[in-house]
Amino acid sequence: MAFVIKFVKGVRNHWKKSIFAAVALTYGCNYAKEYYEIQQLMRVYCKEAAEYGKAPIASDENPRHITIILNPNANKRKAMKEYEKYCAPILNLAGIYVDVIQTDAEGHAKTLMDNLEATNAVVVAGGDGTLSEVVTGLMRKSETNKVDLPIGVLPLGRTNTIGNRLFPGGDHLQNIRSLADASLAVIKAHMKPIDVMKIEVLQDEELQGKVIYAVSSVKWGAYRDAQARKDKYWYFGPLRSYATYIFNGYKSTLSWNCNANINYTLPCEGCKNCVRLPEERRRWYHRFLPYKTQSVVVPRTVNALCEEIHQKYISTSDFAVATTNALGGYDSLPQLKLNLGPNSVDYFDFVSEGWRSEHGHDRNVKETILAKEIEIKPDELEHTDRWFSIDNEEFELKPVKVTLLPKSVLIYCKESK
Repeated sequence: MAFVIKFVKGVRNHWKKSIFAAVALTYGCNYAKEYYEIQQLMRVYCKEAAEYGKAPIASDENPRHITIILNPNANKRKAMKEYEKYCAPILNLAGIYVDVIQTDAEGHAKTLMDNLEATNAVVVAGGDGTLSEVVTGLMRKSETNKVDLPIGVLPLGRTNTIGNRLFPGGDHLQNIRSLADASLAVIKAHMKPIDVMKIEVLQDEELQGKVIYAVSSVKWGAYRDAQARKDKYWYFGPLRSYATYIFNGYKSTLSWNCNANINYTLPCEGCKNCVRLPEERRRWYHRFLPYKTQSVVVPRTVNALCEEIHQKYISTSDFAVATTNALGGYDSLPQLKLNLGPNSVDYFDFVSEGWRSEHGHDRNVKETILAKEIEIKPDELEHTDRWFSIDNEEFELKPVKVTLLPKSVLIYCKESK
């Protein structure tokens, strides 16, 4: 009893030191608990990967070779450290030859695809931007609007739309589990095809022919602008995603009025009109050497509504085109989903809807259009400085044509139970 009384008196007389000791002890216990859980989790995944590494291969067969395109600047320069801690051990234990190539500038991943050496797969270690660059580089090389080389995704960026759909995360431990699942999916080589958006600039001779390919979304509007500016409020720490809506909700520089003419065609399950024959790329020496043409299977069915063009004038504050990849409907009819928000939004609705979206909820949608191909022609481009996003990467607003290429890319995923 005397010890208890002495302890209570000591805490009362030195309450500042006692509070500091309690906080330090709590933090230390939580850190030790999390460290132990991470080690146990990695042990389970590494043990499973080692079983694949022990499996024998034929004497005339080479080990699998994968090329990893790593963006070291992703997620505030944390991508390299997280890759080495949570992805590399699993891949190396599986007996796979891993070739890691780091990008050093924006657009570098596209050029790497032009000179890609023989490999069994390309794995993107980064975010949405790096994935879009890799897909763009591979699709530009393709003559059939399809990529036969499998692509893996290690969600190491700040925005991982496809990665989070394939390997859902959450808190710190769940994010590590997501990286481990993504690494194990590459080892198991279970794949499924996903849709790709082909984005072409219209009415601009300088940019014509510079096609961009995306796998998740095209965004335009006030909410997109606010999200793009959130890093300006870095001093709010984890609250900067909420602060950006508070401080930008009254600014006229945001794209409050997204006015445009759109032409679109309806989704199609696949008919004769949907097939686009690849362009023949003959060289002078093909006059003397045999030229192998690409064989394309043409369906016999014809959908009369497939090529019917619908026109519409839109005015909205929130414009977003998404693929079924970003929406989670991989097995549904391939289509582009255009969500249009309200024509105008007041300050309080803007803040509340922005905060809802940060929690993973959908914002208010006034109209939804399903399409296979969309032409977007914004109004008054000459006197405005406006931007839009392709897979969360910023581009200057231009008239564009978005074409859906169904099931064009093979991507590694978890095996469905």
